[in-house]
Amino acid sequence: MRTVLVLAALLAGSSVQPLAAQDLTGQGRPWIAEVSHWGRWVTLAGAAGLITAAAVKHEDAQNALSSLEDFCSQDVSMCVIVTDPDGNDAYLTPEAEARYQQYATLEHSARGLLFGGQLSLLTSGAMFLIDIIHRTEDFDNIPYTPLELYTTPNKFGLALHF
Repeated sequence: MRTVLVLAALLAGSSVQPLAAQDLTGQGRPWIAEVSHWGRWVTLAGAAGLITAAAVKHEDAQNALSSLEDFCSQDVSMCVIVTDPDGNDAYLTPEAEARYQQYATLEHSARGLLFGGQLSLLTSGAMFLIDIIHRTEDFDNIPYTPLELYTTPNKFGLALHF
């Protein structure tokens, strides 16, 4: 009787298919790899946009600084810097102070945009790495190399794929 039960269990076990959640063969990619496959291009485009915007803001800040320098070169007494009782430095005339504040605001904005662009570029690089680590045969062109060196028993060659 025991032999019959063991044989029945073995036969039954051979026809049992694992559930999808029990499939540990690695057929599917994790969700982060699926997101990073397309998201890396979005973050890369975002990085390019943010870095370009930072360059434009920095140029605007340099123009504002040139405007302040031109204003101060007309009359040096208009650009005297004074220290208030709290220890903060400021220009004596409101017009010079306004020009400096415009420069400082634009430069601060440029630094923030540049930091965002660098962070986005770093995120894009991480997504490229995640996609390479979790690639499957469907995505075997990552990284894409158009040149292929091949050898067979009778041939040795170089192929260029388009």
